[in-house]
Amino acid sequence: MNAQELVAVLANQRRTVLLGGMAIILHGLNRSTKDIDIWMDPLPDADAWLTPIRRLLLQESSLRLERIGGVPGTWERIAVADLAAVANEDGLVRIAGTDRPIDVFYVPNELEAADFEGVWQRAIPLEHGIRLMEEIDLIVTKQFTNRAHDETDIRFLQDKIEVDYRNRLRTCSANEAQEMLARFVTPEIAAFAVKEASDAAVRFLGWKLLNEMSEAGDPFAEDLIREIEPPSQNRGLKP
Repeated sequence: MNAQELVAVLANQRRTVLLGGMAIILHGLNRSTKDIDIWMDPLPDADAWLTPIRRLLLQESSLRLERIGGVPGTWERIAVADLAAVANEDGLVRIAGTDRPIDVFYVPNELEAADFEGVWQRAIPLEHGIRLMEEIDLIVTKQFTNRAHDETDIRFLQDKIEVDYRNRLRTCSANEAQEMLARFVTPEIAAFAVKEASDAAVRFLGWKLLNEMSEAGDPFAEDLIREIEPPSQNRGLKP
């Protein structure tokens, strides 16, 4: 079986979300990736969580297990008996021996096991029961890695989110805007809400967030504030 078929086998046994480079490609960025990253629904007990992987190894004798090596970019072979310890220590294990490696996350970067349910609900259904991690959650997993390709991925995802937000903020309710901007906001998006939203409460929320970013020292927010009159002055809103 190839890597995609192996992922489908795992997804048939445990809820599985696609992340990493393959997820970025499916979101529309034209780039390459050498592996497939997935997050299998975590269980409190890592040993029980690994059951689908153990079954897979019994079915496919050509597969082997690896963990992150001591040198960046390297992987070291491990025994089945070491799986639970590695999952707890590293947060992932690698299945190698197919057309491309499969990195199976117990807990991805910057997320916790308790986050899986929300990530799963927000993810986009694909075939074989697999879901595609949505853009904001993907950004979270790529923060603080200090890798050039992750910075490129984040910029692509942010641009995509901003296009979607601009379309929605024009006509959405205050409650919807609050939920959106609590998860993702930039000075440009906040300023757009101030200038373009039809709902006065959404305009005022944008102004509030823009000021908060400025007070936190964001120079872009400060520049945008100088360009925009407070909504209490030009939109009839009360601060």
